[in-house]
Amino acid sequence: MSRQQRHRRASVAPGRQGGPSAGGSGPVGGPRRAPVPGRASPRALALVTGAALMALMPLVIGGCGTTNNPVQRARSSFESAKTGPNQTTTQTQLLELGVQDRVGPDFEYRVSDKFVHSSQRLDLAAGSSEEDRTLHRPSLDLIASSGTLRWTQLFQSQEDRSWIDNGQDNRLVRNDVLEKLEWTPVDLPQVTGWFNYRTTEDRYFVDQERLDARLGVSQTLDVFSYEYSFRGERTDDLGVDVQSDRIEQLARLSYQDRHFQDTLFTTVSLFGSLRSNDTDVPAGSTPTLQVFPTQAFADIDTTPQVSTLPQNPALIDGNLAGPTGIDIGGFASGGQLSWNLAVQLPPGQSVDRVEWVTQSAVPANLAGQFAFSVWVSDDNAFWTLIQNSAAYTYDFAFQRFRISIPSVSNRFVKVVNTASPAAAPAVLVTEMEVFRLSAGGGSSRNSFDDSIRSATANVSWRLVESLTLGADLFVQEADATSNSLDTRDETRVDTGLWAAWTPDEQVDLNLRVSDQRLSDPLLRDEELLTLLGAVSYRPLRTLDFDLSLLRSDRDVDSSNDVQNDIAQTLASAELLPTLRAELGLEYNNTHDSTNRREIERWISSAGLIAEVTPTLDATLRARNDAAEVTGAGAAGVPDPSEERYELTLVWRPSEHLIGEAELRWIDSFAGEGLDERLRVDWIPFGDGTLDTQLDYDRTRVQSFGDSHVDRWRALVRYGLNPYAYLELQFAAEDPSPGDSTQILSVAFNYSS
Repeated sequence: MSRQQRHRRASVAPGRQGGPSAGGSGPVGGPRRAPVPGRASPRALALVTGAALMALMPLVIGGCGTTNNPVQRARSSFESAKTGPNQTTTQTQLLELGVQDRVGPDFEYRVSDKFVHSSQRLDLAAGSSEEDRTLHRPSLDLIASSGTLRWTQLFQSQEDRSWIDNGQDNRLVRNDVLEKLEWTPVDLPQVTGWFNYRTTEDRYFVDQERLDARLGVSQTLDVFSYEYSFRGERTDDLGVDVQSDRIEQLARLSYQDRHFQDTLFTTVSLFGSLRSNDTDVPAGSTPTLQVFPTQAFADIDTTPQVSTLPQNPALIDGNLAGPTGIDIGGFASGGQLSWNLAVQLPPGQSVDRVEWVTQSAVPANLAGQFAFSVWVSDDNAFWTLIQNSAAYTYDFAFQRFRISIPSVSNRFVKVVNTASPAAAPAVLVTEMEVFRLSAGGGSSRNSFDDSIRSATANVSWRLVESLTLGADLFVQEADATSNSLDTRDETRVDTGLWAAWTPDEQVDLNLRVSDQRLSDPLLRDEELLTLLGAVSYRPLRTLDFDLSLLRSDRDVDSSNDVQNDIAQTLASAELLPTLRAELGLEYNNTHDSTNRREIERWISSAGLIAEVTPTLDATLRARNDAAEVTGAGAAGVPDPSEERYELTLVWRPSEHLIGEAELRWIDSFAGEGLDERLRVDWIPFGDGTLDTQLDYDRTRVQSFGDSHVDRWRALVRYGLNPYAYLELQFAAEDPSPGDSTQILSVAFNYSS
């Protein structure tokens, strides 16, 4: 049905009012859309069906006899957190019930209900506020199977209600109807079909319908395997009258085999993807269009000016619930500051907004107490600060921080969390997305399409037992259009040759030569030549030598862009059964024509690792990084030179007690001084009905400012019976400078 055929909203729904949107863009309240005469809407049909089945649950349960393994869980907790003059008090009660049973050999049902109530009071110097939240989530699963067929029907409704003492009372309701069909025959394709209809609605901010359909086919044969997946998603945002359609198709074919008595191994893989995003925008709107990064990076770094971040593909994998190992919550929950989350933008793209998706909603009283800084870079090495404290809002309905940034088109952009409330629970970041604003005006349809076709081939041939040769090839074509305008027309060809030679047990030699060529007439041409060699030599059982050489040369648009030469050697010797020594030397030279600078570095290192006693280990390390940055582009770039001396002691007198002490003298661009860290973990009682844990951590940083932080944690858990326990926790953080924080929590937990 076209948008013009739909009936416009005729009246304001009861209880719905205009109010600020989750993104802070102004009122979105308005009359609801009237149903089409003579036809039940999908939402009404789904809710009526779900309500009917929920009503039948007692009859179903009562008619099936005794249930197997009923699930029961109850938890009640109280927590008080005080930071300086500010205090947060939280009380939470959780009740979860569930039953499941098999009705005959081919039918199974699962019924569950979860209820959570939490009350939080925040006392600040400027005043106090109170927030109450409830969560109610009943669900019903029906599973029927017949031979190789399995059908699953899920009905789930979740209501989140929050009311604050300023008068705002909001209910967010999500309803899901999911059907899933799986066919798993032997020696035939495995097929999975998925259909999910979701409505999301509250009083002020959100009114959305989403239909998600998926199909997957896969099969593994003798030497071949293939898979195909289709996903179609339609989202109708009724609050602002915006509709979007998303289609994704992925196909993969692989071949693997061995020949000539397992001396020749070949792998060939073909891959293709098609993706399209269409958004219908009403007149006068200024929508945000998603930009899809090519890579994602994440690390904790307290000196974001100079940092090379490792990759974290899970940040842009499209899985909004998948773990990434990133917690930006309060210290009591294990959260940490200085998380550097970055993405690499496609060439020619600009972004205006960054969004961090969280695994669960952040309480309203705490969501406004975070802070973020924004940085850009062209090499993932030297970063420029463009915003020290970025404006942001938190969207509770869709669980994401929306961070506004100046429009940037640099190759890399990153956001760093610089502050968070100590009392905040775990805030797990599951995805990072970037967007750009489009021009407003009349009604429009914004379209984005891209496709990728690639082929990979690998061949390895073991000529003799000690020598293996290999070759690999990667070919890819990628194109993209935005509103029928070509934005990407890329051809990439990567070739590589390698050899591995092991003449005896004392020598390993590896050599690789690769050539990567990228051609895009719309953007740029790029070529990267790389030569890598590595030699390992073990003249004695107690002595190792490793030598590696790396030469890379990157040209952009036929001009010499970046040359990099790295030579590294490492020697390791076992001087005594309890003493080992390490020596290292590295030369690194980078000539960056794009940024008009040259970086030359000599890095030397030495280390001693000793088992002083059976319960005491000691490690002594020294590292000197002498760097020089020259050229016209060196202005404003911090000197990456650094001297570092480290002593680490680990004491384990028993399996219940461990102590660690670290001393680090650091002299770098950020400052110089002695950094200290002391940690003690003690578990006096770890078995039986009583479990006690004590942790102490002291960190003093003089190399980057002058500060220290003391942290204490204590836990006592008493098991009343095998199913219930009482738990008392205390955590404290005392930073200097800064206000100290004390957190006390008491909890009772029962789980069947």
